[in-house]
Amino acid sequence: MKIAIVGFGVSGAALLMSLKTSGKLDADIQVDIFDPNNEPAVGLPYGKDTKHLLLNAFTSAMSLNPKNNYEFSEWLEKHYPEYDVTVDLVPRTVFGEYAKERLTPLLEEDNVTHYPKEIVDAIIQNTSSSPTYQLEDANGKKYGTYDSLFFAVGNPPYRDFYDLSGLEDYIHNPYPVVEKLKDIDEDAKIAIIGSNLTAFDLVNYLSHEKDLQQPIGIFTIVPHFNTLRVPPYQGPALQYTLDREWIEKEASENKGVVPLERMVETINKDLKANNIDLTAIRKKYDPADLEGTYHTYFNQEHPELSKLQGYIARLSGYLGDLYMALSNDDQIRYHVDYARLFSHYQVRLAPDAVENMYHMQTRDKLFVVPDLVDINKDDTFVLNSQSGDVYEADLVINASGFDFNTDQIGDKNPLLTNLLNKGFLLDKDKRGILVTWPESQVINQRYGQLDNCFFIGPWISNTHYANNNVKALVQKADEIVSQYMDI
Repeated sequence: MKIAIVGFGVSGAALLMSLKTSGKLDADIQVDIFDPNNEPAVGLPYGKDTKHLLLNAFTSAMSLNPKNNYEFSEWLEKHYPEYDVTVDLVPRTVFGEYAKERLTPLLEEDNVTHYPKEIVDAIIQNTSSSPTYQLEDANGKKYGTYDSLFFAVGNPPYRDFYDLSGLEDYIHNPYPVVEKLKDIDEDAKIAIIGSNLTAFDLVNYLSHEKDLQQPIGIFTIVPHFNTLRVPPYQGPALQYTLDREWIEKEASENKGVVPLERMVETINKDLKANNIDLTAIRKKYDPADLEGTYHTYFNQEHPELSKLQGYIARLSGYLGDLYMALSNDDQIRYHVDYARLFSHYQVRLAPDAVENMYHMQTRDKLFVVPDLVDINKDDTFVLNSQSGDVYEADLVINASGFDFNTDQIGDKNPLLTNLLNKGFLLDKDKRGILVTWPESQVINQRYGQLDNCFFIGPWISNTHYANNNVKALVQKADEIVSQYMDI
C-alpha cells in the first residue's frame, strides 16, 4: 500500500507519528512525503528563528506523540533543564529541535521517502469504490499511484485588509523574523498592523535584537488584548460534561443537532459545580487595553482564572464535535454572540511578552492606536485613525492573522487553487475546505466523499473548530489513522 502526505509541518508530522505509534508503518506500507521545506518535520512556525518567539502553550500540550502527552516535557527536562516544564513558555525554536529529533529517524526508515518538492496538483486515477491518486509537482513531474492521500498543507495566507501587498517597505508575512526583519533601519518609523500573537512576536524580537530610535506603533481595530496564560490549574479534577457521549445523547433528543442554548446551559452548570464564578472573572479579566491588561495580571495570583483556563482546556478537546453538532443558524449565532468572548479566554498571551510591551509603552518606546481606519502610501505610509489622528511610518509589518477566504488564495497556494478550481476540493462557505466530520475526509465535486483522502490542519478550522494548535492536530491525526484509515 502506498500513502502520500502533502505537507510536513506539524499536521504532516503528526500523521507520520500516528502511523508509527499505531503500528501501521510496517514493511507493507510505503509513505511518500512531499514538502519543499529544507527542515521537514519542523514547519515555518518552529523553524530557525529568534529565541524571543515563544510557544503559546505549556509543554504538556506540545507532544507529537499521541501515546505520551508528556513526551516534549520529558525531552525538555533532559535537554533544557533550565526551563520549568510546569509553568514556562519556551522558545518555539526549542520545540522545532524536539520535532526534528523525534521525526528525523522516521524519515530515515526504508519505507518512508521525503521529496523536497512543491505539489501543485492531484488527480483521481481510479473512480471505483477505492480511488487512487497521482500527484504533480511544480515542474510537471508526476508521482504515484497512491492508495491513500493526506493533505496537510499548513496555514492560510495572511490577511491584507488595506491592499498593501506588493508595496515597497511593506512586509506581508513576517516569518521567519530573523530573515524578514534583519535589514531594518534602526532609525525607521515602524508600524505593526494587528494586536494578536504575531504582533507580540514582532515587538519581542525588535525590542531585544534592534536598537530602534523611534517608538514602534501598534495599529489595530481591536482596542483590547486577550487574557494571559497563568500557571496551570493543579487542584482536584474538574467536572466536565460535554464529551462525545453527551453530544450523541443530546443530538438524539433534538432531531440530530444540539441547541446552542443547551450547550451554554450545560457549561454554566459545570462552572457552578466547579465553583467557577464566571461573572466575577469577567468583571476582572474581560478585554482591556495594554495598561489595564498589565495591571490586572502582574504581581498577583490568579487561582480562579487558572481554574477557568483548566476547564477551557478540557472543552477545547471537543470543540470540533460541539461546533459540528450545532445547526447552521446556531453556528452563526455562536459567532455573533460568543466567539469573540470565548477566543479572549482561550487564546492566551505570554506574560513576558505583555510585560515587555507594557514597559516599552511607559518608556515611550511603543504606542497603541486602537482605531485604525485606512493606510495610504506615497513617499511614506500614512495611517489614519477614526479619532482623526494621522501617523507616518517608513515600514509597515503585517500581523493581522490568517485569511481563510478561499476566493483569495490565488497564486499563494497553487495546489489549493487548482484543486478548488476543478472540484477536487470544495470550500465551506468560502471560509476554508469542506470535509466530513469527524473523519476529515475530502468531499469531491464528482465522486462525493473520498474515503481514502483526508485533509487536516487550519484550512478545515470551519469544521475542526479552533484547531490551530499542536494538541488538536495531533489528536485528530491519531484519530484519522486509528479509526478512519483503511489499512
